[in-house]
Amino acid sequence: MNIRDIYDAVSRGELLLIDLSHSLSNGMPIYPGDPPFNHEYVRFGKSYGEATLSRVCMGMHTGTHIDLPLHFQPGGASVDKFPLSRFIVYSVALDLSGKAPGEPIGRVDLEAFRDRIRGGLGILLYTGFSSKWGSEEFLYNWQYLSRDGADYLVERGVSLVGTEALSVAGYSGKPDYPYPARVSRDDVVYVHYKLLSSNVLIIEGLTNLDRVLNECLNSEALLIAAPLNVIGSEAGQSRVFALCNPARR
Repeated sequence: MNIRDIYDAVSRGELLLIDLSHSLSNGMPIYPGDPPFNHEYVRFGKSYGEATLSRVCMGMHTGTHIDLPLHFQPGGASVDKFPLSRFIVYSVALDLSGKAPGEPIGRVDLEAFRDRIRGGLGILLYTGFSSKWGSEEFLYNWQYLSRDGADYLVERGVSLVGTEALSVAGYSGKPDYPYPARVSRDDVVYVHYKLLSSNVLIIEGLTNLDRVLNECLNSEALLIAAPLNVIGSEAGQSRVFALCNPARR
């Protein structure tokens, strides 16, 4: 199949295209303590010939985004150091919806999918937590990857891990915020460092993973997740989407 064939197949609905990204908007959920998202108009065209111009202010970990090694690995690579091809990853969605909010996803949970977790793949952790987007619980009580869960994914040689939560690791608490911590700060550091220093990229803030799980053949898809190419940045917002063959009915 050549590129035109792929385009035609998408147009005819023979291949599915699934948006896995949250929209960015004022008042959206932000990791506690991070800069708020702000979009405002500098000028607004009201008649023919008048141009509209707006600007955005946000932290680089706002919304659906990719963490790069520099985020937790001193001297690690920033987003501009990666070839574009690194952000196209054949991936599989795993059904971890049996894990309750605030619970860890560990080695034992992942070993249940041993035959699906193969070297070079992206692993998408579906828990259903994105349904809580906009709620207070979304800010702290997500399912998270434990230390031994991160160890296991590195041992299996995966190239990417994606989560619906604001962080792949658990919430460790923030001063001036009332939300109870789920893990220690050391755990947050360990999980991020273990993955990123092992060349496992992290995507946080995904949505619609249930569609990959249920609508894509074998729950597998080509994940396309190119982040904004901000020189020197440790992360980048991404319009992440999945391209897949429809599941057989």
